[in-house]
Amino acid sequence: MIKTKAPWKTWSLIPLIIGGLATGWWLSGSGEETSLVPTFSAARGPLQVSVLQGGEIRAMRNVEIKSEIETPTKILSIIPEGYLVTEEDIKEGKVLVELDNSELKARIQDHEIEFQTTVSNYIDADEGREIQRSENQSLIRDMKEISSFALMDFEKYLGRELSESVLTDAGLPSNIAALDKFVTILDTQANTPTDPALALIDKNSASDKKLASAKGPIKAVKHDRINFSPFLQQMGENGDGEAQQKLRQLEDELLLRQSELAVSKQKVESSERLASRSFISKTQLENDQVMFEKVTLAVKTAETQLDLFKKYEFSKQCALLLSEYRESLTKLERTVRANRSKMAQAETRFQTSKRRYEMELAKRDNLDQQLKACTIRASQAGLVAYGDLDASSSYNYTNSIEEGASVRLRQTILTIPDMSQMGVHVKVHESQVKKVKIGQIALIRVDAEPGKVLQGRVAELALMPDSSSSRYTPNLKVYPCTVHIDGLHPWLKPGMNAKVEIIVDQLSDVVFVPVQSVEVEQDHHFCYIRNGTRLERRSIQTGVFNDEFIEIRGGLQPGEAVALSLPKKAVTDDAGPSALPGGEDTTPGSPSEKPVKSATGKVKEVAVTGKPPPAS
Repeated sequence: MIKTKAPWKTWSLIPLIIGGLATGWWLSGSGEETSLVPTFSAARGPLQVSVLQGGEIRAMRNVEIKSEIETPTKILSIIPEGYLVTEEDIKEGKVLVELDNSELKARIQDHEIEFQTTVSNYIDADEGREIQRSENQSLIRDMKEISSFALMDFEKYLGRELSESVLTDAGLPSNIAALDKFVTILDTQANTPTDPALALIDKNSASDKKLASAKGPIKAVKHDRINFSPFLQQMGENGDGEAQQKLRQLEDELLLRQSELAVSKQKVESSERLASRSFISKTQLENDQVMFEKVTLAVKTAETQLDLFKKYEFSKQCALLLSEYRESLTKLERTVRANRSKMAQAETRFQTSKRRYEMELAKRDNLDQQLKACTIRASQAGLVAYGDLDASSSYNYTNSIEEGASVRLRQTILTIPDMSQMGVHVKVHESQVKKVKIGQIALIRVDAEPGKVLQGRVAELALMPDSSSSRYTPNLKVYPCTVHIDGLHPWLKPGMNAKVEIIVDQLSDVVFVPVQSVEVEQDHHFCYIRNGTRLERRSIQTGVFNDEFIEIRGGLQPGEAVALSLPKKAVTDDAGPSALPGGEDTTPGSPSEKPVKSATGKVKEVAVTGKPPPAS
């Protein structure tokens, strides 16, 4: 039969038993009467090695109902502990816990004022952003018109073909189509907030280059000085600009004055010949001479005007018109930069207001959820338990659950265990933990049902010792272990005490004796064998053991009678080295795995518990 008490309790009784038997032998007064010493015949057969631990029944899955209120709040009403929640209760929405919501309602009212103000600022920022975008478009259109007029004036004066050539060389939009494209890019930039991430664009990517050209920094307008004098020879006879027309007028005026000068000169010469013959009067001659001088002056004036036009007026007018065009483009760029700055400010105000609105909206929703969470309704069928079932009793005592008690955020109020999968939570001592493996079969005996044995398997084993146990007893190192119980057992309830026997090993055919028959002296093991009327002290080799029996691997044959107590003549203080075997004990395993006892019967190590086989 398997032991039901803890292994260390079993071993604590062994010294008393051995001491009592030894004392009885001493009191017998005769060392020759070995028939009075109780013996046990070494048996051969199966030996089961197991770990026996006490634990507590727990549900493997629990539905924990926790407080979702951010501030501590009181319990107004709570369902009695042990109430069985049914599927009907879930359908009807039965109230399990009702928390105080007066403070939450006050917070919701105060927050509603802040929320409405935030909504107003959010709408205002959104509309302000759209207004700024519309203003930017208007400013861009106005500046586009000014630039278009300046371009037309330059084309009008210099001619379309020549003006396009000049503007292309100058790196400026050369026609209305190019100007429209330039303005479109600037307009896109004006309504796009500045993004520092554009500085990280990969210049080797074609798509990124296109993006950079649309949203990147604005390309500055060139202001290089241009010499327009050579363009006079390029205009030709078919020029269509004002400059060509002006040049043609001046040239025609000069030709006209030169023709008049030639006519006037012929007339003066003719008048002089006629006057020398007295055909005309002297006055008429003088008039013809004066006219000749006037025509001569007119020719000089026409020549001077043509020369001034070619040297100064043409270049000046071209430079002036080009400068006006450039200035219009520069103003357009400044407008775009100003628009981008204003748009960035408007976008920042909008994003700030939007973020604040989202935060306030989330806060409002959170308050509403907390208000709803003040009334906790049934959502899981099962027995109701107060507090956290997995927590220690001291924790549940400190955080008691009852009407009028305060609960904090995330504190477990109720726990509804899932009874479909039950298990046992035990703590394995460090001397035995290396024997326990996940998946080993375990036998469970519940104190509430002594006659029933349940079967399960080791499902979980902690890698580190339990810190809560070592806090009060630093020398005690235990490892939490969970054993899953096979099958469904409706009578099992969380919190029941149980004994768990974990089957560590099952030896099929070994020799074994009771553990109290083995004497340990200086890490060597001995047994007292009945030899006729005397007891022979013999060295043995041991193996694995449980709380009752130990495996004998050498030095003892099945059927030999071993003493269950230490005889008087064997218990001596002057036992010398002659009593020890010639060599070291070759028993596998470390000393911590063997029942180490001194000559006085003191137990030095706790043995592994297990189910003993029947004695032969």
